[in-house]
Amino acid sequence: MGGSCCGKPVAKIIRVADFEAGLIGLDQAFHNVYIAGLNGEEDVKQELLRLIRDFGNYISSSRENDYKEALLREYKSYVASLSREASQENAESAKR
Repeated sequence: MGGSCCGKPVAKIIRVADFEAGLIGLDQAFHNVYIAGLNGEEDVKQELLRLIRDFGNYISSSRENDYKEALLREYKSYVASLSREASQENAESAKR
């Protein structure tokens, strides 16, 4: 799985409100939420925030909502990319 080197999570930079933040374990957090099957946006935001903190990222309580919105936005992009990959694989399989 991408997102790690030598078993260690890699930092990714995302836009959070008016600044950029480097977060460790973002891809793993997205993967964990995806396989957990969480659907409600608030549940997804809460779990992503919890996981990101568990990976050792500091998130100020005054910025939690900004991070939640950014994490949800990035998670939706992650899920869309998985859907695109699956569609491409299905199309290639149909050609065979």
